[in-house]
Amino acid sequence: MAQTVFEKIVQAHAVGLDAGQEVHAADYVTLVPDHVMTHDNTSAVMGKFKGLGVPKIKNPRQPVFTLDHNIQDLGEDNQAKYRAIAEFAAANGVTAYPAGRGIGHQIMIEEGYVKPGGFCVASDSHSNTYGGIGALGTPVVRTDAAALWAIGTVWWQVPRTIKVNLTGTLKPGVTGKDVIITLCGLYNQGEVLNAVIEFGGDGVSKLSIEERLTIANMTTEWGALAGWFPVDETTVAFMEGRRIWLAAQGITDRITVEDIEQWRTRPPKSDADAVFAAEIDLDLAQVTPHVSGPHSLQVMTSLAEMDAKKMAIQKAYLVSCTNARLGDIEQAAAVAEGGTVAEGVEFYIAAASKPIEPGHRQRRLAEAH
Repeated sequence: MAQTVFEKIVQAHAVGLDAGQEVHAADYVTLVPDHVMTHDNTSAVMGKFKGLGVPKIKNPRQPVFTLDHNIQDLGEDNQAKYRAIAEFAAANGVTAYPAGRGIGHQIMIEEGYVKPGGFCVASDSHSNTYGGIGALGTPVVRTDAAALWAIGTVWWQVPRTIKVNLTGTLKPGVTGKDVIITLCGLYNQGEVLNAVIEFGGDGVSKLSIEERLTIANMTTEWGALAGWFPVDETTVAFMEGRRIWLAAQGITDRITVEDIEQWRTRPPKSDADAVFAAEIDLDLAQVTPHVSGPHSLQVMTSLAEMDAKKMAIQKAYLVSCTNARLGDIEQAAAVAEGGTVAEGVEFYIAAASKPIEPGHRQRRLAEAH
């Protein structure tokens, strides 16, 4: 029977299946994720893990710790928590990234933990981000994260898949975030709640990896459990860049030349006759700049409407796990170049990770202050 790409990825990571058993929507399965990421809530997961009475983490290579949510808190209580996480990681042989290295999801992608066709979870709702490079990423609660440390597996009921066909090309000045805000606003009655979203169509090839990551990230706000983009030449080129970057740091086992060749010649994809629970069509050429709200991600307001309202702004942020990658900062720099921040407005800028910080355009944006 035909399978969607999600069903195939789940099957590849499932254990305890009967011989010849196929995985399909609504099935309950036990899965072994490639990795489980926890951030500042690692401390809470540690407490739950210790309560299980398990002497050690089953597979120290599976967890990844990334401190990113409260790094501005230099108080002793928070710093003590960070030290306890670092000590726990060292004692258990777990890779841990300190405060200031970057946003956890960005680290997982930059450092090669997330790969096309892979399956990674995190105790953070925006684990959907990983679908931007063709992986299945979905969140788990802290109790599940602790159980993963203990036994290496997690159970899941395979969701239904909804296909979103993207056609056309975005107009200048329109971004990937406008795409997902538009989808959230147009389909705001729970149409995709607890589903997984497979993006396809000829419009995908016109989207950069950064745009795909943004769209996949905010499928969380849309109500989906995961968002996934096809593995194409854009994806492969991005992963080759990560392979080279990692190799320059002496890390050669996370992404290999063989991996690159497999993704190029045998990319993960749905069967041609796979059945989807529903399909949505969106012409990218018809998308215009929008903001979310007021008060809900399920409400969208066009930039033209916002401009007409002449609403006062007190604070502006160019930082989140949704954006803040180099391309996002470059776009903002192009807008801000030669201008100044209005009186009464506080403008915050932070790159998604340390490797992005040296970007030339980011410095120019900072100078626009």
